Amino acid sequence: MVDLPLSGEQILISVDGTKIWAESTGNPSKPALIFIHGLSCSALGFDRQFTDQGLLESFHLIRYEMRGHGRSGQPLEVEAYQSLRYAEDFKTVCDAYGVDKPFLVGWSLGGVIAADVLNAYGPAALSGIIYCGGGMPHLHYMAATTKPSLLPLVAAITSERADDMAAAASTFVDSCTAQPLPYAVKLQWMGAFVAQARAARVHSIERAQDASAEWERRARDVPVLVVQGTEDQHRNWEGTRSLIERVYADVEVYMLDGVGHTPHLEAAEETNHAIGAWGRKVIARASQ
Repeated sequence: MVDLPLSGEQILISVDGTKIWAESTGNPSKPALIFIHGLSCSALGFDRQFTDQGLLESFHLIRYEMRGHGRSGQPLEVEAYQSLRYAEDFKTVCDAYGVDKPFLVGWSLGGVIAADVLNAYGPAALSGIIYCGGGMPHLHYMAATTKPSLLPLVAAITSERADDMAAAASTFVDSCTAQPLPYAVKLQWMGAFVAQARAARVHSIERAQDASAEWERRARDVPVLVVQGTEDQHRNWEGTRSLIERVYADVEVYMLDGVGHTPHLEAAEETNHAIGAWGRKVIARASQ
């Protein structure tokens, strides 16, 4: 079900009735890039991709906010955060914009949506995966891919104490970049954090995903690009790289010196160029 015209900004209704906010720009006749944000963030984090002329000319850009986040619905029941629900949200967005076999761009926690999609619909659902800014490949391996220094902060942002969460919001946002954000941007990001119900945050990171050999079999031949900052305070890069290269057969890595957990903001021009060049290469190879 689509509440608004099939272009620009929309409120979509997913299979279970949850509202999903989405927006598109660029050339609808071109291959699609679907951008998915990280934990307790919003799609506003991709503003610098949505104004990049190179990406706009070569791709149909789509972003949406995960259930439990931002302008999308925030169901409180744990059942609403099953893996299939996330895959259905992704397909709802694809169907609304008439997209077939898009590239999935996952920032941090947004990366795990690729596993949901592959489990539900198989490898034919994606042209490729771009793990951007500590993109997490699978929730089952969260411990192996998260820096130990971040774990106390994870506990704080899921605390039941309002004062703990308020302080954690500022620390969490600060940890997302190597250099401090402009204050107005920091407040915007903190707003996305505090607008999220605690239950939605907890369910988003504690939900289960299928980690069987079947998932790895389906994922094996999907092309992957990793855009990663050397100063990422969240992601254990060596553990993450080991997992990605074990699961996927075709992996390219683009490292950014001095960049933290948010390369699409901290080094937007380089990140956009890397995404565009790799995407065009994968498309050309598939058409041969």
